Amino acid sequence: MAEIDLVTAFNLHTPAVVALVGAGGKTSLLLALARALPGRVVCATTTRLGADQVARFPAVCRVAELDTLGAKLAQHGRCLLISQIAGEKALGVEPALPGRLLARPDVDWALVEADGARQLPIKAPAEHEPVMPPDAALVAPVMGIDALDGPLTAVAHRPERVRALLDLPAGPAYRLTPADAARLLTHPQGGLKDAPAAAQIIPFINKVHTPAQLAAAQQIARQALAAPRVAQVVIGAAQAEAPVRAVVARVTAVVLAAGESRRMGEIKQLLPWGATTVLGQTLRNVKASGVHDVVVVTGHAAEQVTAVAAAEGARTLHNPDYAAGEMLSSLQTAVAQLPADVAAVLVVLADQPLVGPETLERLLGAFWQGEGALVAPVYGGRRGNPVLIGRAHFAELLALPPGAAPRALLERHGAHGVTAVSDAILHDLDDPAAYAALRPED
Repeated sequence: MAEIDLVTAFNLHTPAVVALVGAGGKTSLLLALARALPGRVVCATTTRLGADQVARFPAVCRVAELDTLGAKLAQHGRCLLISQIAGEKALGVEPALPGRLLARPDVDWALVEADGARQLPIKAPAEHEPVMPPDAALVAPVMGIDALDGPLTAVAHRPERVRALLDLPAGPAYRLTPADAARLLTHPQGGLKDAPAAAQIIPFINKVHTPAQLAAAQQIARQALAAPRVAQVVIGAAQAEAPVRAVVARVTAVVLAAGESRRMGEIKQLLPWGATTVLGQTLRNVKASGVHDVVVVTGHAAEQVTAVAAAEGARTLHNPDYAAGEMLSSLQTAVAQLPADVAAVLVVLADQPLVGPETLERLLGAFWQGEGALVAPVYGGRRGNPVLIGRAHFAELLALPPGAAPRALLERHGAHGVTAVSDAILHDLDDPAAYAALRPED
């Protein structure tokens, strides 16, 4: 697996105030970010930290001793700023202070833990929480994947508030589902509470070590992306040597269905396929995967194709130039209209109903885990379709001339290959013989 660094995962390329909220490892994430960021990093809390957490920082500075902060940052690179020690707790700073410190020439970043969770993996904030820095440019709601491992009353800080926010069933045995966790992370009174209007939102799902935990975390992440404010979701283990396992971002499936089917002699995407049509089955497979959105590009027989897409809950986009290089022009038509928050396209041929969701999931997983911005399925040493193209290649894709094909990008740059579950990636329905051989029995 390729290693994704924390700075890239959280889009931290410009000095900023970063606020961590939620539960399940905020301090561990704060420390990991402080080690990963270039420059001098002030760490702070606006609530309080236990003595055991304070001991994890290489240097501590009190607000009354701000004149020593620069020297401590120069020596250690990062320093915890607190107001005072009260018993076993370090009390936090007032929320506007981190933003003011960022204006100093000797401070490059300010990382702020903005609420507490009593070391439980998930929480809902109280009325007085979080204590949000008003200048936060990034807010990272945090949860531990172990929030799915036990009854709500055992895993949640303020479980009664979690239950109320999500309207969950009563009873001590209730366990959170991935859908519950996603809703809580992105709830206006949960993970997004008091987030500044201009702040980017990137949740972090922590303590993900096993393949089963990764699969559950990806379920949570995909559902969290339904919240428009969420830019992407980082999955990992903050205390691990390589803290990021995956960055789940929005991928739109572009289903190319504009062709004239000249070799078939009739419109192949509308031919019967089991209980539906060739296009209908292709769309069912795509929608069963982790793509965020599906768009069907129409051309020839647009009205009939649109009807099939509508029946499967997919939107359509018409390519008026479909007759001139249908595949490239259709893909360019779709990519040119994608919103800025789409990180990649999964380019799907309408006549590949045998390519199931598992192969599509492997392509998405490789992209999310940083294996490459061009990903293609491979079976028996042969590359097939669908292919995934990341935003890093969109401009080049849009600049391809008429007569070229999207595969030109793969040939020019190479593609990360993932093993497909079957040879279905090598087959499409170009002619009656192929359709007759591959069509399922009624």
